Amino acid sequence: MNDAPRYIVGIGASAGGHSALKEFFRDIPPGLPAAFVVVTHLLRNHHSMLAEIMANYVVMPVERIRGIVVPEAGRVYVMPENVLLEIRQGILYLTPRPDDYAWNQAINVFFSSLAHDQRDRALGVILSGMGSDGAAGALMLYRHGGEVLVQDPASAQFDSMPRATMRVDHPDFVLPPRELGQRLAAMLQLDDGLLPSHKFS
Repeated sequence: MNDAPRYIVGIGASAGGHSALKEFFRDIPPGLPAAFVVVTHLLRNHHSMLAEIMANYVVMPVERIRGIVVPEAGRVYVMPENVLLEIRQGILYLTPRPDDYAWNQAINVFFSSLAHDQRDRALGVILSGMGSDGAAGALMLYRHGGEVLVQDPASAQFDSMPRATMRVDHPDFVLPPRELGQRLAAMLQLDDGLLPSHKFS
């Protein structure tokens, strides 16, 4: 489908995130009014094959972000290595990752831009990972009227990122990844412009 997305779903994952992503997308069907943007922690100089791997199990088209991208509904966009990703006026932009960037904050960077750009049309998902990246960005989403969904720490291979987000934010849902995907799909399928999700609970 070539429609502009009604919602942008940002998904942040790090260590243990590959299996969580697979579970999250297991029951998400095509045709939803949202574009999905996957942001992970990647080695600076190692070519990431995540988009190709995800294309084997996601039913929607999956593409590695190259240059400037206008997202479309029903597609999955995967951030490449050695960059930071932001969204401005509904367009995805890559910028080089600074050489002195000691701690990887790629998820916070994208989620913060997503909050400011899309406001109540933004949804953020935090999956397995080490550290606290994503927590500050999730708080920005919450403050700007977006939705935040967090993997249940008990189901995460590495629970630091989910727990950090839960400490600073008030997630709308805390569930294992497959159930997060199911819940998100149900919200989007029912959507008549009435998000936030408490109207679906």
